[in-house]
Amino acid sequence: MIHDVERFLKEHYPFSKLPESALGAISYHIIVRYHPEGEPIFEEGSQPLEYLYIVRKGAVSLEVDGREIDFLHEGDVFGYPSLLSGEPPTSTAKVVQDAILYLLPKEIFLKLIEKYEEFELFFAKSLAKKLSATIKLVKTPLKSEGSLERFLTLRIKDIKVNSVPFLKESDNVLSSARLMRDKNLSCVFVEGERIGIVTERDIIKRVVAEGRDPSSTSLSEIMSYPVVHVDEESFLFEAIIEMASKNIRRIGVSRDGRLIGVLEDKDIIAHESKNLVVLIKEIEKARDVEDLRYIYSLVDDMVIDLFSEGLKVNYISRLISEVNDKLMARAVLLTIQELQIEPPVPFSVMVLGSEGRREQTLKTDQDNALIYDDTYPMLDVDVKEYFDRFGKKYTEMLIDIGFPPCPGNVMVSNPEWRMGVSEWEKRLKGWLLKPEPENTLRLGIFFDFRNAFGSSELVERLRDFIYNTLETEELFIAYMLLDAIRFKPPIGFMRRFVLETRGEHRGELDIKKGGIFPITQGVRALALKGRVRETSTLERIEKLEESNLLPSDLASDLSEAYSFLQTLRLKGQIEKLREGKPPDNYINPEKLSKLERDLLKDTLKIVEEFQGFIERRYTAHIPR
Repeated sequence: MIHDVERFLKEHYPFSKLPESALGAISYHIIVRYHPEGEPIFEEGSQPLEYLYIVRKGAVSLEVDGREIDFLHEGDVFGYPSLLSGEPPTSTAKVVQDAILYLLPKEIFLKLIEKYEEFELFFAKSLAKKLSATIKLVKTPLKSEGSLERFLTLRIKDIKVNSVPFLKESDNVLSSARLMRDKNLSCVFVEGERIGIVTERDIIKRVVAEGRDPSSTSLSEIMSYPVVHVDEESFLFEAIIEMASKNIRRIGVSRDGRLIGVLEDKDIIAHESKNLVVLIKEIEKARDVEDLRYIYSLVDDMVIDLFSEGLKVNYISRLISEVNDKLMARAVLLTIQELQIEPPVPFSVMVLGSEGRREQTLKTDQDNALIYDDTYPMLDVDVKEYFDRFGKKYTEMLIDIGFPPCPGNVMVSNPEWRMGVSEWEKRLKGWLLKPEPENTLRLGIFFDFRNAFGSSELVERLRDFIYNTLETEELFIAYMLLDAIRFKPPIGFMRRFVLETRGEHRGELDIKKGGIFPITQGVRALALKGRVRETSTLERIEKLEESNLLPSDLASDLSEAYSFLQTLRLKGQIEKLREGKPPDNYINPEKLSKLERDLLKDTLKIVEEFQGFIERRYTAHIPR
């Protein structure tokens, strides 16, 4: 029997990575148990476990509150969270197919964890994998089958998509308009050397309003191209974001790369997303600050509803950022209107920090900057003076709308964050060549920059400049990585949380400082090293994995850990709003469920592992 056990373990990871001597010793200590179908092995909240369970034959289900979170079969292991924490199990293990289990005593398991690093890393990472399955249990259950979450997670193919015929480029507008009338269509696709689209609006604006003869005007003269489209397998939420960002009322739908129809805003409204679509439309129609202030006041309630209905936190953050972008863009236009003079040169209002990463939660401070083209020849207008006035007026308007001012004064009203492109390049080079704490702090804020309004070309020119400068300045990236390991996760001896001991946050922990920041800062620095242009933390992690700057397992765990921390952060902010308190980044572990506390400990361990990876690979040689 001992030889059978040893042979089985050799075939299954992580035991397969142990030396022969260790496998032989394990085999002597293994206990074999048979469990019939339907029998519970242990139950949630029961006594702390004394064995690591290994499935030899059959199948076992892990459940939380009666809901399956994992399905285990031959070679899978379970029960280790309780062994590592010394606390009762947080799930129930139930046999779903007659099972033979190998039981490894806790004492032997812990010795293996201590002695063999890869064995230890496997179980640390496996803990993180639970996050993906159980994160939904942290939120309030869905309200009903017709909830907004259900709507937003529908795929486009699951709802009505209007079929649209293809016409030729040479077809005239008159015959096309008659076809649209007879078939009750709002648009047609145009096929030729390129694929385009002609809408009712195109016919009115480009033919009727200009007095052109529709019988002699071809579709190729008035069509728009390329057609903005999404695949029918995409989520409806993605289509909404795309429509909002492109300011369009309809979007093409494709199957296997070929357009098959369109999705219109009226179709979306018919599917109960009136709040989102109407909100964006109202922003575009806003005539003054009062209108925008009212719309901004609705965002918190919308976020709370979305969260309570179970929408993933990364979707909520994208939605908040999209709405904020629209509000800021409208504020730019109102500012120009108040100044009564158009900008004399191309410019961009850039968003930084969490807004730049599209990872905002509730009531985040302003973090923005402005860049303008200062390479134009002599102009009649004093460009610098214009943007001085613009910056002050714009910041005042955002504060009036409801965006809190930045305590660090990182706003376009501050000349330090408002300058021409050549000035920005000079300033950034000075920061990059001098990796002092103040400069790494500034650049940590700045490096998430993206265009929110205006010239994206200026923004990308700045990004290229940074990458080109960093090619010979690897030391700066290393110092940025030091910042990622500066704050340790708030968990100490025996996996106990390290809490604030005095002040208004007594009994709480800062989830941003000890969990979210180490991930965003470390990923941000590695993204600079890998010339990753994406600003989202999750997208950066994906690109870093592709370029082998992050191991695959660690990348997957980091993504899950980051999403979970953001979920707890948003949940805590919502609870404080309901209590009449301002939202912040502190949470009280005592207010979390047992499941949430366990998952938080698991997540903070992943942050520790990421910091250890940074120290070993990138910062060991740097003097502290």
